[in-house]
Amino acid sequence: MDFTKKGAVKAQKELVSKLPRNRRKFSISFFKALLVLILAFVIVGVGAGFGALKGILDDTPNVNAEALIPTGYKTKLVYQNGKEITTLANFNSNREYVYYDSIPADLVNAFVAIEDRRFWEHNGIDVQGIARAFIQGLSKGDFDEGASTLTQQLIKNNVFNVGLNETTFLQSLERKVQEQYLAVEMEKQISKEHIVEYYLNTIYLGQGCYGVETAAKNYFDKDLSQLSVSECTVLASIPQNPSKYDPIVYPEENAKRRKMVLKYMLDLEYITKAQYDEALNDKVYDRIAKISKKDSEEEKTEVNSYYTDEVIKQLQSDLEAKGYSEEDAETMIWSGGLKVIVCQDPEIQEIADSVVNDASYWPEPVYQLNYALTLIDKETKVQTNYSVENMESWFTEQQGYEYSARYYSEDEARADADTFKAAMIEKSGDDVFLETFKLVIQPQVSFTLMDQKTGQVKALVGGRGEKTENRSFNRATEATRQPGSCFKIVATYLPALEACNMSLATVYDDAPYYYENGNQVFNWYGGYWGPKTIRYAIMESMNIIAVKCITDVTPQLAYDYLLKLGFTTLVDRKTDSDGLILSDINQSLALGGLTNGITNLEITAAYATIANGGNYIKPVFYTEVYDHDGNILIDNREPEKTRVISEQTAWLLTSAMHDVVVGGTGSGANSSTGMYTAGKTGTTSGDFDNWFCGYNPYFTASIWLGNDENITYSPGSIKCYMWRDIMDQIIEKKGLDTSVTFEMPDGIVQATVCSDTGLLPSNGCPTVTDYFDASKLPTKYCPGVKKVTVCNESHMLANKACPETTTYIYKLNSDGEYVLDGYMWDQSLLKEHCNIHLDKKKDKKTTTQKTTQTTEATTTEEPTPEPTTEEPTSEDPPTDEPTSEDPPTDEPTSEDPPTDEPTSEDPTTSEDIVTTEDQSGGE
Repeated sequence: MDFTKKGAVKAQKELVSKLPRNRRKFSISFFKALLVLILAFVIVGVGAGFGALKGILDDTPNVNAEALIPTGYKTKLVYQNGKEITTLANFNSNREYVYYDSIPADLVNAFVAIEDRRFWEHNGIDVQGIARAFIQGLSKGDFDEGASTLTQQLIKNNVFNVGLNETTFLQSLERKVQEQYLAVEMEKQISKEHIVEYYLNTIYLGQGCYGVETAAKNYFDKDLSQLSVSECTVLASIPQNPSKYDPIVYPEENAKRRKMVLKYMLDLEYITKAQYDEALNDKVYDRIAKISKKDSEEEKTEVNSYYTDEVIKQLQSDLEAKGYSEEDAETMIWSGGLKVIVCQDPEIQEIADSVVNDASYWPEPVYQLNYALTLIDKETKVQTNYSVENMESWFTEQQGYEYSARYYSEDEARADADTFKAAMIEKSGDDVFLETFKLVIQPQVSFTLMDQKTGQVKALVGGRGEKTENRSFNRATEATRQPGSCFKIVATYLPALEACNMSLATVYDDAPYYYENGNQVFNWYGGYWGPKTIRYAIMESMNIIAVKCITDVTPQLAYDYLLKLGFTTLVDRKTDSDGLILSDINQSLALGGLTNGITNLEITAAYATIANGGNYIKPVFYTEVYDHDGNILIDNREPEKTRVISEQTAWLLTSAMHDVVVGGTGSGANSSTGMYTAGKTGTTSGDFDNWFCGYNPYFTASIWLGNDENITYSPGSIKCYMWRDIMDQIIEKKGLDTSVTFEMPDGIVQATVCSDTGLLPSNGCPTVTDYFDASKLPTKYCPGVKKVTVCNESHMLANKACPETTTYIYKLNSDGEYVLDGYMWDQSLLKEHCNIHLDKKKDKKTTTQKTTQTTEATTTEEPTPEPTTEEPTSEDPPTDEPTSEDPPTDEPTSEDPPTDEPTSEDPTTSEDIVTTEDQSGGE
């Protein structure tokens, strides 16, 4: 301090000066302002913080306890005896739920020890854990150390999608705040035990395993309840980083963390020192490696059977019918944890698979190539697609003759595919983007077997050969094929007997006949057998009689009955792209000539209706479906029955079809066990489709043989033999009573009728005795059979010189009038004899006068109108038996004409409705 005079003066001036005082005031004011500003910032910051926090909490999802229950469970398909068939699951839905009481205490303790050691004390947030993680983060410069409780992890998994929707730090921070808030709220509502239960059923444990039960089976091949302490700690080591700590891929890394789990368990006194030492010395990873190797050798990815594929398809449809959307129904199936009780019988299925794949039934196999190629332009990335049809066209052009992508070996097919691919690459300069190469064995097969009393489908074969992919083409349920003569029963004779007052003894004349559009109907055996009963027509599969019968029934009525029998692929009326009107309501319906065809499953259900006494049941693939909580969702144990025909009609059709297998076209299907069997064969034109549909008192089954494409295949009786062998093996395997038959219902009586007219016989009538529905017995007596023999060329009365003739019969129609059955020409021609083939031994005039005065009548009653006829002298009255020209009962001879080859004229009516006569039935 300056004590000089000068210094004293200076000091005095400073004391009285205003400048220092102002400086001090400013400093104080500035300091005050700074404090106020800082305080303001703090207040604003806190307010903003509270506002932001409030905003975050306001945006917190509205969550209740149910939201924490894990979803995504595998659906189980089980046989009716409770044995599991397979499971259905998405990639994240293969968990098997296990309740807390069934979870080992050692497993719970292992997870608590490593993931949340204060779990049983905190209220959802572990404050000590958060502080510890923060301090370690500061010291290490790494804030990856987590402090989430089990409750928070559960919320993160089941509410916030594991944080996968976050793209910024702020979003992650917001989620963390909401997660902690919800953790506190949820622990007020849910017990600790339930939180552990939900958590252990939720977590991902590597190798596609969701939940601890699935993981136990995957890594140790045992149930969760059987795990040791050592094995529990392996699982508890995985969740923090399922890839890094995968015990199969990185066992060393898992072992390091497992050692930490054991130490924490020992520290928390969850295990003893002896248990700790034992677990440390356990060679647990050697066991895991052996199980992993075994699983890889057994190919863990399974391909579902055709039956399972159809269960999935039907389940999807049934869930949608109950109001679920398509997407929700699919979610239910693949992650809803359903339990489906399936109708499939594994023993029957094994028999069916074995027989249809037995090479001894089949010719040398041919392979149809399914090929697709996609090339991509290197610069523009434009793609060009090529199909197997393109490949066939290219080879045809190159070789100069028709090329077909059918091969006897894979090497041959691969070589052609590579040749085509190289040519397309050279032509375009593009690169290969995608190629599909698949060989399908030919001929193919489909088979369906039902219990007709319950509607349950017990076995299903959708194809022959190895099934290599899920949801592949199922020939039993998806292929629409022409049914041929199998349709005669359901389309013609069923409505005839049920609704048209006909019987098995109703007679039709097997004589030349033409569709209404003018095309001729041919029999598979190439000739004509004269008057035959419906029973005989069924037994020998006579085409002309079937068409005549459906004409009387009317195609519309036949169509209506087919709809009642469950057929869904028939066409009422539609216009195709060329403007042609298509309809299945026509005469060719009798022979199975259809626009689209039918499926094996649906024709089996139709035949099962007859076997079930006339009651239709929609095919059932599962009896019950339970949801994840055990509540029944779908109940098919007593499916709806719809009466389509009477018991009497069903029994009569069964009786007639029994004749088919005893001595008719289906004799190859007759059971060698003596079991009563009924059924019907079917072969379409070109031998594209070969069928046998039949049943015994226990089961109804249909078999189809043919190529996927319409290529001729003539197996003869093989279809019947395969059907018979399957059924006989089932009878033996199941120990079925072969003395059981179809009980004759009340209202069936035996009666004798005229075999030419089906009416009650008069004196001299040829007769036949058959079974009848008592309510439909004929009430009129036969007035006598009247015939006329006509020259096939002139359509006039035949002379003895006429080389080819046909005898037509006059029959009573429903109005009690005589009509000439089957004669298509002007009846005025019948007033004169043939003027083309003259009898030179007699005077023409005398012959004409003589023959115009004769009639062939066996009674004195004259028909109206009265024709001029010639009485055949050498022809005995027709019976119900074939002549010596009858063909073999199962196969057409080499002289047989094509059953239903199209004529040169389009089969159209005056309305231009296109029929499908060229697809109609053979034997």
